[in-house]
Amino acid sequence: MEQICYVVHEPDNVATAMADIEAGKVELTGETGNAGSGLTALQPVPFGHKIALRDLDEGEPVVKYGVSIGITTKKIKKGMHVHLHNMKSAYDFRSAQLDPVTVHAKDIEYKVY
Repeated sequence: MEQICYVVHEPDNVATAMADIEAGKVELTGETGNAGSGLTALQPVPFGHKIALRDLDEGEPVVKYGVSIGITTKKIKKGMHVHLHNMKSAYDFRSAQLDPVTVHAKDIEYKVY
């Protein structure tokens, strides 16, 4: 099965998985200079999530659509999955407390009676 990620704009440092991606060769597509090139996914990347196009340092902006969509919370290697487990919003400081699977706040206790 072909593994494809979409690069939205030239300055982006992440691409979007067009289907569930397994570790291995990934083709890049989009209307940028990256189209037709590829990279190696270092880990699975779920459909719709992001993959790093280059090494990113901790505290570096994550760029998609040509704009910053968040800040890395740790170093991310080229080909790694980029999501709530290694980035946070630059505008919603509470986003770093969200569970990366459920997206529920980890700092709130829910009681059901």
